[in-house]
Amino acid sequence: MQVEFTQHALARMAERGISRDEVLSTLDHPLRTVNAENSRFEAQGWIERSQKRMLLRVICENGAIVTVVTAMATSKFEKYGVAP
Repeated sequence: MQVEFTQHALARMAERGISRDEVLSTLDHPLRTVNAENSRFEAQGWIERSQKRMLLRVICENGAIVTVVTAMATSKFEKYGVAP
């Protein structure tokens, strides 16, 4: 799969300490994928931060090339329908 990153995504990833490898790993092997607004999808996966499990949320636009719009990590598992 071909993946590109918007400037917004790269800036947010840098602010949040999320690497390209973490995003690409989540896209390759998502815990689950859910539909999002505006014909986008969200790939979810696990990452570790300070020995704490976090849910990585990667918002993308689907097309010939998958475009990463933003990425964020959260510990609010129940809000996003997953169990740690």
